[in-house]
Amino acid sequence: MGRNKIRELPLRAIIIPILVVLVLLLGVSFFYIKPFPPGSLVMATGMKGGAFAVFGERYRQILARDKISVELRPSSGAVENLRFLKDKARGVDAGFVQGGIAKVEETADLVSLGNLTYTPLWVFYRGNATLDDLSDLHGKRIAIGPEGSGIRQFALDLLKTANVTGPPTVFHELSYEAADKAIKEGSLDVVMAFGAADNRFVVSLLNAKDLKLMNFVQAEAYTRRFPDLAHVILPMGVLNPSKRVPSSDTHLLSPRVDLIVRKNLHPALAYLLLKASVEIHGGAGWVHKAGEFPSLTKQDFVISDQARRFYKSGGSFLYDYLPFWAATFVDRMTLVLVPLGVVLIPLIGIMPWIYTWRNRSKYYRWYKKLRSIEREATLCTEQEKVRRLQAELDGIEEAVGRIRVSIVFFDELFILKEHIHMVRRHLSHAFRAAPEGSDDKGGKKQA
Repeated sequence: MGRNKIRELPLRAIIIPILVVLVLLLGVSFFYIKPFPPGSLVMATGMKGGAFAVFGERYRQILARDKISVELRPSSGAVENLRFLKDKARGVDAGFVQGGIAKVEETADLVSLGNLTYTPLWVFYRGNATLDDLSDLHGKRIAIGPEGSGIRQFALDLLKTANVTGPPTVFHELSYEAADKAIKEGSLDVVMAFGAADNRFVVSLLNAKDLKLMNFVQAEAYTRRFPDLAHVILPMGVLNPSKRVPSSDTHLLSPRVDLIVRKNLHPALAYLLLKASVEIHGGAGWVHKAGEFPSLTKQDFVISDQARRFYKSGGSFLYDYLPFWAATFVDRMTLVLVPLGVVLIPLIGIMPWIYTWRNRSKYYRWYKKLRSIEREATLCTEQEKVRRLQAELDGIEEAVGRIRVSIVFFDELFILKEHIHMVRRHLSHAFRAAPEGSDDKGGKKQA
């Protein structure tokens, strides 16, 4: 009886659960995939006038083209940027961090979108003597950047290696603006700073007549001691070819700058940041060639999956032909539809079978009973047993008469009815062949 009920389930009892499951899958996928990105982004930059502040402003302008509002969060530098990113309560989504500042195990919730550029270490000093190594700074008044800045952390480590940390050397934790003013006024002997070509503080010091830029003659040796620093060269004449400024190749040390984002940053925003990074950092700089950045050359952080795809195959072509919101929706929903298609295609393929099974199951089960009656009739020797089989056959015929199937299956239903009549004729022959002694008139009339 239980199997009969299962076979007689209406089509809606099969289709509706399937649709419910698909809707639930779509809803859950929609919730986790998040096809629509937020309209704003918080980015930690750096000190006013510094390279990070300049970078942040350019990212803000580029993302504004796609109606994404970028809030720039000033900081003292890379160390504080990393602190902002690690603290969820700060609400910072992205920030600039120099290589060598973080440890992978301490930044599990952060990922890298790649190396953006070099930010060379600039060591400017006053005086007539030529200084070509950090050990020459012993006894000087040195600006090493404020607490929380990347330059302060690197400066202290480098100066310690060069044995320049004890008296009479004096360290001053000044912002770039304060250090610029102090060294020009003569209250400082040395300024150490990180910066790229867009850093107006570095440009100001490069153009100052009474200041000199240190040429690291032992730059390669420092890179062996500090693997996060690269040996870069400021080519002769790159600042002013007509006046040959600088007058010779200048050897510098430089960390790479990484664009770090929170792991849960919406992939569409990560894509926009990656796309902007190519526009901002893809050209040539003072110490690197065009096309060298952005890259995934060296990383302290886990690389974002989005970044890996971007650097391997480029951005989605959808963004070239559709508005940002539409391209994002299609791109994200593809992640939903592909796995759903894996479920849907087999379901679509099985639906004709379910439809056929549902119709045929209504009358196929009666064939088994017909076959049983036919076999018993062959072996039957008493008219009473034949009448019992005829009664069962009447029940089958009545049940078949109530069956409702699609018009496509009418021919099979009529064949079943024909087979019922065939078995009925067989029972009639069996009834007449059976002995009459165990029978009565009513049985003959029935036959």
